[in-house]
Amino acid sequence: MATPPASAPDGFRAWFGAELLAELKLSAIFLSLGLVFVIAAQFVSPSFSTAWARLNVGLTQAALEQHPTALLERFAGRLAEHEYGWHPLAWSSPFNVTHARETLRADFPEFVGVAADGRPIPVRVAAKRRADSAVSAARAAAYLARHHQIESGRFTRLYRDDSGFNAPDASTRLARVVTKVLGVPDALLHLVHNIVAGGIASILLASGTIAIAAVALWSSARPARRWLKVLLVPFLAAALGWITVLSLSLAAALFGGFTANTAGLALFATAPLIYLAAKAPLRLFEELQLKPKPWDGVERRRGPRPPTASA
Repeated sequence: MATPPASAPDGFRAWFGAELLAELKLSAIFLSLGLVFVIAAQFVSPSFSTAWARLNVGLTQAALEQHPTALLERFAGRLAEHEYGWHPLAWSSPFNVTHARETLRADFPEFVGVAADGRPIPVRVAAKRRADSAVSAARAAAYLARHHQIESGRFTRLYRDDSGFNAPDASTRLARVVTKVLGVPDALLHLVHNIVAGGIASILLASGTIAIAAVALWSSARPARRWLKVLLVPFLAAALGWITVLSLSLAAALFGGFTANTAGLALFATAPLIYLAAKAPLRLFEELQLKPKPWDGVERRRGPRPPTASA
């Protein structure tokens, strides 16, 4: 007689216990290998200590500055502080009118704006450099072309008043929310730029959490849709970011008295546990989805019961 299948919670508990034991063993192996490598490298190369300390400091700063809350605040601040239009202006900041204006002022410092008659307004004569008239005319034409390209893509009716003393009304602020949809790619690129500017430690921390989240989602049977897995990668990576910050904080609290360089070993040793934290909710969701509903004795068929042959 076949044994009935285990229930979803029991199956998940058994799986989680076995996986936790295996990942703890793997973490102990990683920690031992990391300690042996660091100690041996310090004896072999005198410059390794400096590079190792720099990497640990970078990981600590990245954990403090690139955690999910800071990234969300930077993302929301980028959208709130910048104006967006419907013309693509630059690949690094698409639809960003504010950034395009700042770049225009940096590229053409000899002009301060455009007059009512359509001619560029130069700076004061005392501050102007002597230049050829043909070169000045070419510069003025290039400035006007870029200025018209930027201003032609603005939502003029929504951003007609740039004064900081007159706040827009509620209807205008509500309408500006639609323009922020065009700024989502710019805000994402701004986050990527900040992560890259943080150095190799910031790139390692961000790419590591994203890679672990992607591998855990792709190896799971739920969700079944690939596009849904792609959408869930940043959310799962953000949750893993908090777990990474927690592991680095615990390592600094427990072993900070022995050495300040604990971030690298903590991240390397807890990588299997972080991967388990990514797999656990997906496994639980898979178990709950595959659990059959109990039969309540009611026949639920769309069509009529097929006739059966009489004895």
